[in-house]
Amino acid sequence: MLIFSQDRKNVINCVAVSVTKNFGGGRDGKYALIGTAGFATELNSGVIATFPDEKTALDALEKMFEAFANGAKFYKF
Repeated sequence: MLIFSQDRKNVINCVAVSVTKNFGGGRDGKYALIGTAGFATELNSGVIATFPDEKTALDALEKMFEAFANGAKFYKF
């Protein structure tokens, strides 16, 4: 799934997305969605979006999963 990052600087071809604690992300970026490509290349992995709390990040991950489950080929924040 191609994902257009929150900061509009990257399009990442993800095979996996995870929520992780973002150390040094400031008050509004304590948790991040991290996209990973199959071969973990620099151009196809990275931070997709940041969130102020874990619940918001998990909600975003669930919304992205629903889009993927419904056949979406790309997702934009």
